[in-house]
Amino acid sequence: MSAFLSGEMKDTVQMNPAGAYERFFSRKERQDLFRSWAGSASMWIKGGDAIWGNTTQAPDDEPGAIHTHGELVAFRQAQAVDVAGCNSTTTSLTSEQAGTWILEQTPSTFQKMLATNYSFGIERDEAVLERNDLDHTKWTNPLEVRLPNAPSMKMYCVYGHGKETERSYWYTTGGPEHDDITKDDMEQVCRDPSSRDCVDEQATLELPLAKQSLIDAAFTNDMITPKVRNGVKMGEGDGTVSVLSLGAMCVEGWKRPRWNPAGIKIVTVELPHRPVPSIPRGGANTSDHVDILGSTGLNEIILKVATGVGHEIADNYVSNIREYANRIEWD
Repeated sequence: MSAFLSGEMKDTVQMNPAGAYERFFSRKERQDLFRSWAGSASMWIKGGDAIWGNTTQAPDDEPGAIHTHGELVAFRQAQAVDVAGCNSTTTSLTSEQAGTWILEQTPSTFQKMLATNYSFGIERDEAVLERNDLDHTKWTNPLEVRLPNAPSMKMYCVYGHGKETERSYWYTTGGPEHDDITKDDMEQVCRDPSSRDCVDEQATLELPLAKQSLIDAAFTNDMITPKVRNGVKMGEGDGTVSVLSLGAMCVEGWKRPRWNPAGIKIVTVELPHRPVPSIPRGGANTSDHVDILGSTGLNEIILKVATGVGHEIADNYVSNIREYANRIEWD
């Protein structure tokens, strides 16, 4: 979500902002790039506050947390934020509020692309879920579409755990920047330059019309829960994807008939992240988001499934994903 809002993520804010990376591939350029990739929108957060929490709590909050991950975007100082046409001063936004806020700062072309190709809610009505089988906008959201009617099928959820992962963010405001929403309206062309009602569009677009929203990279605190690194609140996962995204549907969502009407058997295997420091990619026991492809544990599982002995694979948990999933508002 931070990539769509400000062109940032954990890896970029941990770099020196004055370094070559920022000079040659700026935050604004990264923001425009992410918004230009229609496929990247499939990673937009799904399920809203029912899955990701509210301003009081989130399913994956750690014991003793002084800030909840349910505040997907938080501000150390109250900010004036216009969400769905309602301007208010706030210190935090939930996933639903943040999604609306981000969309309102994107060009209409991006908004139209999103509306015609994707959906990000949660559907609990079984009749609607059945109709969604024929709605392509729902197919990338497991919360709005059912698994296939294939009772003999088996699914294996295998993922890593044990590496700090970005989960929510502290944001701040920067200097003014050009407003993409105004830029997007290119149909307002001046037909009669002699008319006093004619506005020079280019001159208008060169004015700084909006304040930047950016991750508060100056804020780091390892002494609180959750830890904050360069404005990023850290949670559990495989270093890239949150454990909620990795495992919630596997251990709970797909155990429910409305999303799994055929009763497909779901096996969940969490692989602990145990890298060898002296090996660049972590070695045989790494469970990093990408490096797990070379881990012994994952490849053993793949070979068992491919050779017809998948029944030997059993559930294995190293996180509290079952507890977290039970806190989600499924019903």
